[in-house]
Amino acid sequence: MGNYLITNSKIMTMNEAGDVLENGYIAIKDSRIQAIGPMDTLERQMYPGYKEFTAPPYAKPYVVLPGFIQTHIHTTQALGRGLADDVDLIVWTRKRIWPYEAALTPDDAYISAMLGIAEMIKSGTTMFCEASGEHPDSIAQAVLDSGISGTVCLSTMDLPGEIPEALRMTTHEAIERNLALIERWHGTDERVDGCLNILNLFLSSETLWKEFTKLSKERNLLLQSHVAESKSEVEFVKEKTGLTPVRYLDSIGALTPNLLAAHLVFIDDEEIDLLHRNGVNVMHLPAAELRIAGFAPIAKELEKGIPVSLGTNSPPCNNRMSIMDDMWLAGLMHKAVNDDPAAVPAKAVLRMATINGAKALKREHQTGTLEVGKLADITIMDMNKVCATPTHDLESTIVYQATSEVVDTVFARGELLMEHGRLTTIDEGWIIREAERRAHSIVKRAGIKL
Repeated sequence: MGNYLITNSKIMTMNEAGDVLENGYIAIKDSRIQAIGPMDTLERQMYPGYKEFTAPPYAKPYVVLPGFIQTHIHTTQALGRGLADDVDLIVWTRKRIWPYEAALTPDDAYISAMLGIAEMIKSGTTMFCEASGEHPDSIAQAVLDSGISGTVCLSTMDLPGEIPEALRMTTHEAIERNLALIERWHGTDERVDGCLNILNLFLSSETLWKEFTKLSKERNLLLQSHVAESKSEVEFVKEKTGLTPVRYLDSIGALTPNLLAAHLVFIDDEEIDLLHRNGVNVMHLPAAELRIAGFAPIAKELEKGIPVSLGTNSPPCNNRMSIMDDMWLAGLMHKAVNDDPAAVPAKAVLRMATINGAKALKREHQTGTLEVGKLADITIMDMNKVCATPTHDLESTIVYQATSEVVDTVFARGELLMEHGRLTTIDEGWIIREAERRAHSIVKRAGIKL
């Protein structure tokens, strides 16, 4: 960790006013933003020895944003991407992904997480929340070693079902294992946090939902889950309880501001009102929803005032872990569904990837905007690329036009994670080789037939 000065740059603060400094600077001291302002107010003598980042002469200036935040991603499935393409849901779960997850060792989970984190950093992500993972301690170690910030959790199911024996838990085991994870990681390290997890409504009991909701309120913990993801889930919950998934969770008091609810594809207007009224955090996963679920009513949720956030979800149902790609999809798909070319504009998408993500993870006082005193979670974009040329409207260019190729330099908590396109905390060649080797070993060990 050092001291850095970013100069002569367009700075998109992502604050409530949407302030953009056309020609500004940011000073980073240790883990935080020390100063920010217009270039004509910069007093260089105040920053002796600071390493400077600035665009080359005669080039378009760098664009500086808060680091992107992914609120829902399965890092331990990174070694399984490509295993379940072009197959139905039964094959996807029972013959590919569940056997894969059951075969993971702690070291496999670490390498998988490091591979996913490498791609996240290369697309400008500085913070993420695990969606449900095996071997969460391995994920936490990958967070610490890579320098990114992350919240880890354990993939949790407490009802019998067609899942491998290695993934089964009783309700008591589910509670005890989640509590142990919280004790290890919640509030014990600045970079790593821990949250509760319930995988879905298919394989979880009402007792578990009530207990975890109670714990989340008492200890101010996040609770991550997949909700209203598929038509089959809606039909299952209605047959079991007489209610749709969102209405059922409301009936047992589980809709709270601590709930991170992923997908929420198959919901109606009344359920959107319930989500808004209870302050539920809605997570949009564009590529995954296109592939296995459908179109979430994001335009209506944003219109209602729900701070929707973004994630790339599971690598086997979204083979890319670049949030730049999912921003592009989020900005396009809802225009078609709503028959409205103005639906979910670029400005809203950028907020979903920054400040809305910070709000969902209860970190808006620390990150999500570029302000003095906040963590130096910063992404520098070099717009001197073919994909970003020409640049007429900055927000439009970033969301609809640019790819992760423009992500030049990334800081997380003031630590330099990528410098001019080169990862600094992860050996990219090593992780590629090790990930490839382990991925094939897992497939062989799990007996997966492609």
